Amino acid sequence: MKVLTESKNYQILHEYERVFLRKEGRDKLINIGDFYGDPQIALISEDEKYCVIGGAGIIIYYLTEPFENYKYSTQSEQWKEWGRETANGTVWVDNITAINEKVIEVETEDKQKVILAVY
Repeated sequence: MKVLTESKNYQILHEYERVFLRKEGRDKLINIGDFYGDPQIALISEDEKYCVIGGAGIIIYYLTEPFENYKYSTQSEQWKEWGRETANGTVWVDNITAINEKVIEVETEDKQKVILAVY
């Protein structure tokens, strides 16, 4: 498994297309995403309330218990998605930056920058 990013209490790892969350002090990994073409980037918010994983679109996963395993094409209060399998195709993500606790900037492969609310 490869580490995408880590913070004081969390680690985001991936093995091929699947993304996992490891919480400090727990052995069990939580499946928090699935990306066609493997995930490319991830960040954990400074306050550790959410994480964002990017590649073929993004998944914002909220770091609140109980942690629910990600299910493709399923809506949940544990996560939300952007740019994945839209009517216009998939948005390929190159970079994600946290602007503040509630807003992120997503840079696409064609260098467009999109501001998104996390909550």
